[in-house]
Amino acid sequence: MGAFKKTWAKFFAMVLVAAVVLTPFAVVAEGYDPDQEIPAPTGFEKRLTKLGRGLSNVLLGWAEIPVTFDEKLKQGKPLGYLVGVVPVLGTTRAFLRTGTGVFEMVTFPVSDLEVNFEPILEPEYIF
Repeated sequence: MGAFKKTWAKFFAMVLVAAVVLTPFAVVAEGYDPDQEIPAPTGFEKRLTKLGRGLSNVLLGWAEIPVTFDEKLKQGKPLGYLVGVVPVLGTTRAFLRTGTGVFEMVTFPVSDLEVNFEPILEPEYIF
């Protein structure tokens, strides 16, 4: 039993030393602010974001029709509104989103570095 106690005491001492040695690292990890480490996006990254947003809007512009239907259904609109108005409203939004996507895809390389990278439509992406 004496050897077991010695082994257990050595193990406990090693754990205690490791805890004392590693404690300063845990304190440093809590003080880390990742927002300070993230660099501002470059002009190239902003252009690629605009291109991707435009491509997404062109490919998924049609989805405005079912999204509009679902949105109005959840608002509790009557059946006549859902059948008569929503298809026109959804189609209009689909053309608007697709056209905006084409505009963003065409103008992404010629935009000014300080402006013209904000999304034109809200929400920025349909999904």
